[in-house]
Amino acid sequence: MKKENNGRLLLVPYKKATFWFSVISILICLNNYLGNEDKNIVLIGLNPLLNSIVYTEPFRDWIFDFDSAKLAADSATIRVQFPAYIIHFVSFFLIGLIIDFLIRIISQTVKRS
Repeated sequence: MKKENNGRLLLVPYKKATFWFSVISILICLNNYLGNEDKNIVLIGLNPLLNSIVYTEPFRDWIFDFDSAKLAADSATIRVQFPAYIIHFVSFFLIGLIIDFLIRIISQTVKRS
């Protein structure tokens, strides 16, 4: 994961799961923000943290903007608020860190044996 350049060690970020999960999260958030996903399936449905807290009452108002609903409050086309994007990015970043950590532990145990 490190590369030598004139005696200096450089980290190669594109080989890390943290980098790729962060990029994917940014792309998902941009896709949702630009209106390409009006039902929030990818943003909320594929994120385990957001999917679990969206049904909890104190966090529900942080994630959904019920005032902008064109139809009833239980409509599937309710816009999400900015904290949902932050939670999405942080959760994907943490998942990437956990995967990188597990890869590092596994590679160290393989090298020892």
